Amino acid sequence: MNLPRFVERHPYWFVAILEIIVIVVYLMAGTIAYVADLSNLAITGIANSTLSVLVIGALSVLGWWRAVGFTRPAHPRHLLFFLPLLLPVLLNLGVGLDVPSLVLFTQLLILAFLIGFAEETIFRGLMLNALKARGLWQAAMITSLLFGLSHSLNLLSGKSGADILIQVAYALAVGFAFAALVLKQGMLWPLIVAHALINFTSFIGKDTLPAFWNTVAGVALTFMFMSYGLYIMRQQRDEPI
Repeated sequence: MNLPRFVERHPYWFVAILEIIVIVVYLMAGTIAYVADLSNLAITGIANSTLSVLVIGALSVLGWWRAVGFTRPAHPRHLLFFLPLLLPVLLNLGVGLDVPSLVLFTQLLILAFLIGFAEETIFRGLMLNALKARGLWQAAMITSLLFGLSHSLNLLSGKSGADILIQVAYALAVGFAFAALVLKQGMLWPLIVAHALINFTSFIGKDTLPAFWNTVAGVALTFMFMSYGLYIMRQQRDEPI
């Protein structure tokens, strides 16, 4: 199959296939972890390692490394648009960190960057680049919706339905803001860095806040990211590229 031509002619099928791959990989990782009695972090590690390999292969076959946003900024000041994405990092730092041993610290750091690379290159890289020719708003909304729904797979980790609902809404808002920034600035790698830092500080953050305040913070961040995404998108024309 000529993959570049298939993507050009059938972008929605391409996006659907990518979403199915994400789901299947996570289900397989969950099954392996269950059989081998591994931790929830092992599920995430296995899944994102596998997805990273698949993504690298897809980007290479399509020749999309620059197209999806692995490029230098046109001007250094353009990186300032990505600074609001670090607000969750500041909140995690404000609550406090529980720094683990050097070995675990390194493992969590690698895992955070694996997640950042895999998720950003799939949703804001491959998916967004395939869909943006059909309209910028449509591309941003579809990819953010799929990104949010994909986080319902965290049910595999044993979290409650309410926690998953909040996380899905938060991920949807984050996905929309991230997609808007890629469409505006044409850079993906700053999102990978921001995503990794958010995850890493979350991994080693102290879980000392009451459940109520965790919920408040989640709702506030969801509103902030969605508002920022709308602000960025309203500066762009919704025309096929």
